[in-house]
Amino acid sequence: MIDKSEYIKNLTTFENFLDFAIDVSDKTAGIKVPWNLVRANQLYTRLTVTSLSIIHLLPKNRLFPSKSEFWDFFSVASLARNLIENYHMFYYVGVDKVSEEEMDFRLKLLTYHLNNEKYQLYSDFKAGKEVLEEFEKNLPIAKESLKNHSFFKNIEKEKAKKILKGKEAMYLTSKEISERIQFDTDDFLPLYRLFSNHTHSSPLAYYTMSNDRGRGEENEAEVSYLSMTIDFCIKYLSAAIIDMTNLFPNSIDKLDITKLNVIKEKFNDYIEKEK
Repeated sequence: MIDKSEYIKNLTTFENFLDFAIDVSDKTAGIKVPWNLVRANQLYTRLTVTSLSIIHLLPKNRLFPSKSEFWDFFSVASLARNLIENYHMFYYVGVDKVSEEEMDFRLKLLTYHLNNEKYQLYSDFKAGKEVLEEFEKNLPIAKESLKNHSFFKNIEKEKAKKILKGKEAMYLTSKEISERIQFDTDDFLPLYRLFSNHTHSSPLAYYTMSNDRGRGEENEAEVSYLSMTIDFCIKYLSAAIIDMTNLFPNSIDKLDITKLNVIKEKFNDYIEKEK
């Protein structure tokens, strides 16, 4: 008999914290804030939606009860990777303490990357000439605006080349962002690599499949990997909740303080040192 006690404990915590996270999202909606916090709020909402999708895939969850159980670490790993990237962007846009000059550059870069991606997408779909011409007119202007921005001189040469080609939405890597975050991220690189290998169906993802593993059947490996992944997701969800209450302090009196304190207490377990 497989001991699922740790799995159930982590799943219950994840579900409870997500309930509160959604409440935070409701209480911070529609507030007039600076442009970067508008984007941060969007990213926070997206993070809660991804968390909900992860829970939907987890056996024995209470939000989407089912008579059948399907143990699918492959899919959960992909969503967990997405959740990490989501939090990193959320931190980059809304939480990281930078100057107005730097934040202005970050937002301009996001828009430049967005329009480059749209242009490539519309080109691939063979969009009409009038649609593409609008991008062909405005993208060079936006490129020059980035190049002439006062913060651009701080960007490393190789990164600057990628930025001007529209290849990068951020000038910080995920590793660089993880090093700025104010909680223990020692497990970021190995787990991100693990999740990425499953996302991209690399040999690491499928060479270990057998008659038992990787077929949706309950087994010790699936239960263990899913429990570990849930714990990792709880850390990032908790961080996002606390960040949002710091970004929107006027929302705190509308929330259940007892529940918020439980989340803060749990989050303290993840804090190793001030970075």
